[in-house]
Amino acid sequence: MSQQDVRNMEKSGETHRLSIALTIGTTIGVIGLVLLLYGAFGTGAEYNRSDGFNINLWWGLVMLIVGAVMAGGSFLSNRKKR
Repeated sequence: MSQQDVRNMEKSGETHRLSIALTIGTTIGVIGLVLLLYGAFGTGAEYNRSDGFNINLWWGLVMLIVGAVMAGGSFLSNRKKR
């Protein structure tokens, strides 16, 4: 590799703009959506030990909101840098 080739190379951060927060936020959001749907449409038999509290529904909603905020914030911060 010649010195000219090295000078013409781009920095690593200039070509990759995908943030890890977008991937993690999307993953948390998808898992939250699955929990939310399971809590909404699943049978209520397993909620006897939790005093009738639908834990899957509420934690699915919390995870969906956290994932959306994380992925949305990452997406918006990447758009500002351009």
